Amino acid sequence: MSLLSSPRISRYRSCSLRALLILALGLAAASSCSHLKPYYRDAAAPRIDPAHSRTTLRYRLLLIGDAGAPREDEPTLALLTQWAREAPARTMVIFLGDNVYNNGMPPLDAPDRAEMERRLQAQIDVIKDSGAAGFFLAGNHDWEYGSAGLGRQADYIRAQLGRYDGFLPRAGCVGPVKLDVEHLRIIALDSDIWVNPKLSPLGDCPQQGLDDSLDELRELLLTAGDRHVVVVSHHPLDTHGLHGGFFDWKDHLFPLRNWKSWMWLPLPIIGSLYPILRWNVRQHYEELNSSSYRDMISRFGEAFAIKRPLLNAGGHDHSLQVMEGDTAGYILVSGAGIDSRLTTVTDRENTLFAHLHSGFMAVDFLEDGSAWLSVVEPGPAEVVFFLRLDTRKP
Repeated sequence: MSLLSSPRISRYRSCSLRALLILALGLAAASSCSHLKPYYRDAAAPRIDPAHSRTTLRYRLLLIGDAGAPREDEPTLALLTQWAREAPARTMVIFLGDNVYNNGMPPLDAPDRAEMERRLQAQIDVIKDSGAAGFFLAGNHDWEYGSAGLGRQADYIRAQLGRYDGFLPRAGCVGPVKLDVEHLRIIALDSDIWVNPKLSPLGDCPQQGLDDSLDELRELLLTAGDRHVVVVSHHPLDTHGLHGGFFDWKDHLFPLRNWKSWMWLPLPIIGSLYPILRWNVRQHYEELNSSSYRDMISRFGEAFAIKRPLLNAGGHDHSLQVMEGDTAGYILVSGAGIDSRLTTVTDRENTLFAHLHSGFMAVDFLEDGSAWLSVVEPGPAEVVFFLRLDTRKP
């Protein structure tokens, strides 16, 4: 009898497998569930727009990210168009990156070029059909073909919109770029150049490195005057979703769904290794715990001490989150532009609202100086969270 087939070794094997299974099931059971229903920190918080008069609207920002694989009749984009049409001359739509899944814009002769154009065109049409202003940011998926792919995407957007500020910052440049509208200063950055150590700005960019970018960011904050400052990039400064290290029980038992949403193959032991290795060992630069991501947060925080932005808005995690911020007044994660790529989300102490649902966010600045945030989702409720922003925060 061989050693491996002996009864003692077989018992050890059986016990080890049972122990691993118990551990895996225990980890899955200990994991909290994503917020499939809206989470509100304040149970008394207003959920419904109290119908403030649109005649008092001074300017509106519509924030949506990660919409790069829309269906032909994507409901979130249809609803976004409706909101942009309400006051197009006073509205700006900002697409927060990952505009073309999975790999950005391919060359003209690529077999999937037509489909990638369709995906991007569906988002461009929100701006064209509504008559609102708008622009696109780069996300990590938009960078998959490198700066050449990013340039192809920017060229397509600019050709469709007929202007040169439809893609900001300029393809391959880190920024920042400012847009002053009404009493707002919008600052746009390509945050993937910050978090991805393989990337650096192109040679003809205004800012030739991260130090230059940070110096320019400080200058834009110093000269903002009494304007409200809104900083937008693909990567948010905080998140309690997948990129922030949250995995729910489905991630433990069905890990392949993180690659393909339809792959409900149970892998209870391997599945529990996936979140452990992803957060504690792999530490990919796209995750909040990576050294480059943490460095970006730290250095932005130092710059924001000059003038605290009212809002930092990003996508990246495919959920809807409203958080109180330390370095910015509020941190928004609006990365749920389509309903086919939603990922897990939970809450922490700074969470005001969280929901695993497709949608976008609207920020209305009124003539009386107040600012109101709406979280908007396709469905009967439409506005599922409503908050008067504290514009007096130091």
